[in-house]
Amino acid sequence: GSFLNVVIYRLPRGESIVVPPSHCPSCGRGIRWYDNIPLLSWLALGARCRDCHAPISSRYFIIEAATAIRVAGLFVLYYVVRVRGDAGVFEQTWPAYVSHAALLCGLLACSVVDIEQFIIPLEVMWFCAVVGVAAGAVAPLFASPSLPHPLMTTAGPEAIAYAVAGGVGVLISLALLRWGFLQPSFIDAARGDAQPAPSGPVGKSKNVKAKPAAAAQPKTLRLLPRLLWRSVIAAALGFVPGTTSQTVDAAGIPITAGGGVNPRREMLRELLFLAPAFVLAGAVWFVFGLFPAVADTWSSLLDSRRFATMGPVLTGLGSALFGYMIGGLWIWGTRILGTLAFGKEAMGMGDVHILAAVGAVSGWIVPSVTFFVAPVIGLGWALYLWITKKQPVLAYGPWLAAGALVTLVFHDWFIEMLQPILGGY
Repeated sequence: GSFLNVVIYRLPRGESIVVPPSHCPSCGRGIRWYDNIPLLSWLALGARCRDCHAPISSRYFIIEAATAIRVAGLFVLYYVVRVRGDAGVFEQTWPAYVSHAALLCGLLACSVVDIEQFIIPLEVMWFCAVVGVAAGAVAPLFASPSLPHPLMTTAGPEAIAYAVAGGVGVLISLALLRWGFLQPSFIDAARGDAQPAPSGPVGKSKNVKAKPAAAAQPKTLRLLPRLLWRSVIAAALGFVPGTTSQTVDAAGIPITAGGGVNPRREMLRELLFLAPAFVLAGAVWFVFGLFPAVADTWSSLLDSRRFATMGPVLTGLGSALFGYMIGGLWIWGTRILGTLAFGKEAMGMGDVHILAAVGAVSGWIVPSVTFFVAPVIGLGWALYLWITKKQPVLAYGPWLAAGALVTLVFHDWFIEMLQPILGGY
């Protein structure tokens, strides 16, 4: 929790989270180790700096307490209350638990930054995704044979093959982007032609500055239709995979053609970026269909009965990658289709990376359910703001984070409710 406070304060400001060491932002003096003990030091110092006596925000205490509650609460829910049947025993499933705890901490940090500055620090979600992929590969080495992939929805051999092919395609696109053969979308707006600013309720871009004035914020009554639109789109595109960043104008309104950038045209750049991934995944599907022996050989590599160690490890690794892809695609697909349909940028890259990281940690089902749960939670908050006549802008990242938390904890209930759709999962 103490480290999360550093992340929350420094990353949006472009500062290193390593150097300089913890110091008072008012007087600049380093914080002594005994003044940096989570929770206790804040209370002992009376919420003031020992040297300059400047007040220390209560947010530091709240974040540390919230982190402790999340990590300890998750342990209690998984291993004491047993809300999930796939948690097993801690000694055998601790890598999966660590990845889930890291995800919840990352979501907490991103939510606070998004609420305060309307940006998502993508590095945090990248870290969570890496932890999830690593846990997917390592967990089978500690787990029992009866539960080789705890706290994760595994993917089938073909799905893993598609994910690997898609991942290679993304790497190709990133290389083409770096070499200048592809251009990022909304590059003109990002350079200032359209005066970008942080997003309101429909996404966020990593490289934008904080919203200038409260007077420029949309009214809650305007936010309500947007969240309703989100819910409708989420339902209408229920089985369409869905990713990228969002640029908005100074009033928090997504960029439209009137702002000097044609959002529909920009979607062509994103489709070009995605093209190698879909082409390679399609090629795998074609080869597997044309040459069943190739599909059988691939499946045998993931077979735990044939390869007792390598099979589960590769399955866990591939399932994390597949979850990452599906999580990101839910929102990228919504973004592209929504932008093409309505002529203004829909969703944002921060949202994409949040749901992708959720998928890397938990597999493909949790981000898929979160995609539908988050708008419901956000809509409830928008209704509350409308009823109470409050008018702050709503960031969407916290609602994705809340939806992910709810889905992770009540995973078994959602699985039971969705059995007619999921079949054997």
